Amino acid sequence: MTERIFTLDDLDGVRSLCGCLTCRLGTVFARHLSALRTGYPGTVTMLGHRSAAPGTTAVPHFLTLRLGAALEDVVVWEEMRPHQLRAWLPHTDARARVPQLAGRIPRLIRIRQAIRDGTLTPTGPAGAALATGDRYPSFLYLTQHWPTLTQEYTP
Repeated sequence: MTERIFTLDDLDGVRSLCGCLTCRLGTVFARHLSALRTGYPGTVTMLGHRSAAPGTTAVPHFLTLRLGAALEDVVVWEEMRPHQLRAWLPHTDARARVPQLAGRIPRLIRIRQAIRDGTLTPTGPAGAALATGDRYPSFLYLTQHWPTLTQEYTP
C-alpha cells in the first residue's frame, strides 16, 4: 500500500467534534483506516483532544498533508483496545515499543522525513519492506523496524 497524501480539499464537508484541523484530519484518517482494515476487530476510534481510556493504548499515526508544494507531517491519535492492538501489531516486542515510541514523535518524524528525502535508506528487512513499494514510513513500519532504524539513523 502506498502512502496516502492528504490535502485540505479532503477536509471539505468533514465534521468533527470540535472542528479544529487536527480533529478533522483525524475524522478523515479514521475513514481511510476503516476502508483499509478488512477483518479488523471493532471500529477505528480517534482520540481528538482526549486521553486514551484506562486499559487502552494511544497510538499515533503520521499523516502527510500537502500544503502547496510542501509536504507536512501531522500526527493524529487512535485509541486501541488490547485486542485491536494485537490484531494491528501481532508481534509482542513491537507492541511493547508503542508507548516508548509514542513519546519520541519528533525523532520518528525526522526518520520519516529522512527516508522520504532519500538521506536514509534502511537496510535489511526494513529496507526490503520499503523497496517493494507496498510500505511507507508509517508509525506501524517505524515500530516494526525500530531496532534497525534507530541504529542506522544519525541526524
